[in-house]
Amino acid sequence: MPASTVTRSEFERLAHRGLAGDAPVLESAAAERWRAEHSGWRGRHWTYVEDESGVLRLQPLNVSRTAGRRPAA
Repeated sequence: MPASTVTRSEFERLAHRGLAGDAPVLESAAAERWRAEHSGWRGRHWTYVEDESGVLRLQPLNVSRTAGRRPAA
């Protein structure tokens, strides 16, 4: 499953609210598992995503370098 991608400004808004951050703060085991499970994850950022029951789950996140760039398929 590919990792989600957001713009730099969206990432900054999420990070300001505590809903995203830099991957180096994660344990290496989590980062290694994400690399195996999420194709295209650059290994730099994470975010919380709300599931169907309202629980926030930690997920890998890519931040686009420019607003017009799309993630690789």
